[in-house]
Amino acid sequence: MTILKSLGGLAAGVAVVALMAGATLAQDRPTLRIAVQSNPPTAEVIDAESNVGYRSNYSIHDTLIQFNYAGDMSLQPHLATSWEWIDPTTLEVKLREGVIFHDGREMTSEDVVFSFGPERLTGEEAPGKPMVRRYWVSLEGVEAVDKYTVRFTTTYEDPIFLQRLTAWTSQIISKQAYLEAESYDAWRIKPVGAGPFKVDHITPNDETVFVAHDQYWGGKPNAEKVIFTVVPEVSSRVAGLLAGDYDIATDLPPDQLDAVEAGDGVSVVGGPVNNNRIIFFDKTNPVLENPLVRQAISVAIDRQLIVDTIWGGRTQVPNGLQYDFFGDMYLEDFPAYEYNPEKAKQLLAEAGYDGTEISFRSNNNYYTAELATSQALVAMWQAVGLNVVLEVGVDNFTREDGRAFGNWSNSALLPDPLFSLWSQHGPASVQASLGIWSNDEFYALGEKLERSTALEDRRDAFRAMLDINEWTDPGVLTLHQNAVFYGISDEVDWNPYVFLYMDLGPDRLKFN
Repeated sequence: MTILKSLGGLAAGVAVVALMAGATLAQDRPTLRIAVQSNPPTAEVIDAESNVGYRSNYSIHDTLIQFNYAGDMSLQPHLATSWEWIDPTTLEVKLREGVIFHDGREMTSEDVVFSFGPERLTGEEAPGKPMVRRYWVSLEGVEAVDKYTVRFTTTYEDPIFLQRLTAWTSQIISKQAYLEAESYDAWRIKPVGAGPFKVDHITPNDETVFVAHDQYWGGKPNAEKVIFTVVPEVSSRVAGLLAGDYDIATDLPPDQLDAVEAGDGVSVVGGPVNNNRIIFFDKTNPVLENPLVRQAISVAIDRQLIVDTIWGGRTQVPNGLQYDFFGDMYLEDFPAYEYNPEKAKQLLAEAGYDGTEISFRSNNNYYTAELATSQALVAMWQAVGLNVVLEVGVDNFTREDGRAFGNWSNSALLPDPLFSLWSQHGPASVQASLGIWSNDEFYALGEKLERSTALEDRRDAFRAMLDINEWTDPGVLTLHQNAVFYGISDEVDWNPYVFLYMDLGPDRLKFN
């Protein structure tokens, strides 16, 4: 009897241990392994503005307000719960209570004021100062009203100030963690935000690793860890996905999609995103100084052929550097791009082009199908008499003799041309800082676009700016709307937005 009782007790104990082990296993969360073509060198948003920066850093930092990216693009409470205009230039914002940063501190109004303050963003010596002219030209100041209330003041009645609070550089960081960092260089690779994941480590050109922030105000993330592994070659990303080494492979070109879809346990998600593939011009180049040559380069391109062949018809050619999600600011009647090789030849003759060699810069495949597209473009230009030479693997924006034009892209971070056409090509743009393109009339129109509260005035300014930037004095030309395709394991339940952001939060990322 004693022995039986002992055995019974042992069996019960084993059962309890087994149940506890099962519960532990049930609580374990998987690691999400993502193969990418490139990673940003930093996780601080004020110096990681790029396609790859948008992709990963979205999961580290949160903003006060957010668009309903999966729906109607309406403004939604996020780190803020409500907001009210006290007068046309004063906005009062109520903060969400109980938001915990990655360092365990609670977010208060002090953190919000600091995030937009002179030490990090607006001061003359602040690391974020270069971003202020692009994103925060209307901001006069931010002050704490109480622990959970802040007040923004603007220098003029800003028609899109609420939208600015959703966009890049508006993410909220931990003031104390920033002040305690050894240096800005140390901070930028491991910043402390309030998003669903926090930075574990960044190994340049190798991997970026995030771990779950279980005190995230929006709920526990469904992945314990996220690893962004740099796999530059498309074939290697696809092979790794099919072999089960990765759960998601990003930036797959259309010619690889059939192979992925034919694989066991994997599928393809994604499509057109709010990013246009463009080409920039350096009009200090002696040949491109003449706008007629730049116009010839544009009309020599059969954009639809590129979309139909290289992209398999999976994206589209927009009418101008704009997006239909601009809503009332979308210019539906703006002229479509013209393909006219004979006109290109005529423009070159009028320009007196003598066959001088022109250098076109391209990466291998930073942009999806970039090299194939670049080769097709060069063939089209050569067909009309342009002596274009393709340079691969040279930084597109390095200033040196011979560089004339190259690949780029334009992202719309919110539904208004201020954060695409104006921010990327205005006086605070890369083009302006490098001295490769500027136009006084374009800049004057941009001021109207930025400050006017009348819809028709803003639309008129936008229309004129598009005409200057892409035809009269081309600073860029648009090729097509970009599309981003992901190969994904059937064990992962995730779908992308039409933005470049990868939302890996608990509402968006699940596992089957």
